[in-house]
Amino acid sequence: MNNPLISYIIPAYNAEPYLKECLDSIYRLDMRGQGFEVIVVNDGSTDGTAGFLMAYGKEHAGMIVLTQENRGLSAARNVGMHQATGKYICFVDADDHLFAARPPLDVLEKEEIDIVGMNVLQKEISGKRIPYRRYVPLYNKVYQPARNFMKGRNLMPSVWSYLWRTAFLREQNLMFVEGMLHEDEEFTPRAFALAHTFMATDTDWYERILRSESITTTTNKEQQQKGLRDMVAALRRLEKLAQADTELRACLQYKLDYLAVDTLRVLLRQRHTKNIQREIIGAIRELGYFPLRWHSEWKYLLFNAYTRLILCNV
Repeated sequence: MNNPLISYIIPAYNAEPYLKECLDSIYRLDMRGQGFEVIVVNDGSTDGTAGFLMAYGKEHAGMIVLTQENRGLSAARNVGMHQATGKYICFVDADDHLFAARPPLDVLEKEEIDIVGMNVLQKEISGKRIPYRRYVPLYNKVYQPARNFMKGRNLMPSVWSYLWRTAFLREQNLMFVEGMLHEDEEFTPRAFALAHTFMATDTDWYERILRSESITTTTNKEQQQKGLRDMVAALRRLEKLAQADTELRACLQYKLDYLAVDTLRVLLRQRHTKNIQREIIGAIRELGYFPLRWHSEWKYLLFNAYTRLILCNV
């Protein structure tokens, strides 16, 4: 396909039960005559994903299917990014789907915005649908540079809540860290630190489907521990990035503080052993984020006081 407007990149690992709804949601979008491409990266699936994609591809001849050994979500996204030819890239998780009837085509066609924010809905395990991310009252304001949007905000990290200008990603050599869980926590702030422009559009775009077996809800202790270590790794990488200059530090600091909060919150919720608690708290303390820095929000103040009370002597 020549010059598609959007490349939809879908990493798929044992995703057979969810792929049809995901792909159907993309192919029913009203692109108003604009070209698009769908790239599915089969990340070493052992279920019926490969067979489903072969059958689905017969109905949608332009769909690109790439197959690799199981290397994880980050590697699959990187492979898809390398293949993409669209002006913008949209990342879609195979067990989610797109909600909008039409992308914000006027913005994508006419502007050269590096990162375009979109509204996200979440469908909970109970089936209830709730707003997950909205930008009121900031719609259609261009932040230049994009890092200015991060000032005083706990930046939404999930890459599927944005459209990414492909040329920008390639100019900055932006890739996902392979093997890292919660990879978006590192990728998205780094991208905002480098992007020239960001704008949010009032488009209900993406529906996140919360599932009991997801990374954020897993009860597997080994996976939980890796997730915590990778959140610390993301904090470490972003802290190093923030040291580049004082202006960038001012833009990133709020996100860094809340990444430390999120790590501690997950640590407490998952009820790990004292040894794991000491490891994670020690790493955060070494980076200068424990005890937590002070902020004026009352929920933050309460959590800060609580962690100082129960974790300082761990």
